[in-house]
Amino acid sequence: MSFDKLVESKIQEAMEAGAFRNLRGHGKPLADLSEDRLAGENWMGFHVLRNGGLLPAWLGLAREIERELEDLKRIDDRHALLATHARDSGLSKSLVAALAATRLEYEQFARRIRVKQDQFNFDAPIISLERPGIWVEHELERLDARIPAR
Repeated sequence: MSFDKLVESKIQEAMEAGAFRNLRGHGKPLADLSEDRLAGENWMGFHVLRNGGLLPAWLGLAREIERELEDLKRIDDRHALLATHARDSGLSKSLVAALAATRLEYEQFARRIRVKQDQFNFDAPIISLERPGIWVEHELERLDARIPAR
């Protein structure tokens, strides 16, 4: 009997004996493994560690950065909407103030994320897992270029 057939027969015997009944997560969809991609080629090992409650701090930081980058994107989208409105209807005092406030919010948030990205890159165990940080000044120039001249 081949090894594969032996393993399959043992699994079938265990199933018939009820060994797989009432397992945690039974009847529920599989967990989303998209966060595990943060570990690069070591994703399976980190998936196992996470399931055991042993996620390394640097990988938890990567997850936090990913969520905050999504929040930063929402601020960026809000700024783009305000800039479009300003371009279409003219720069009123309220729009100028809203654009300035949104830019400041973006800048502060981006700088906090950049600090976390630098910490992540310092803590990552191998250089191939490091990620480029936000170039805050370039991003602010991009936001400023959206605003029509008076």
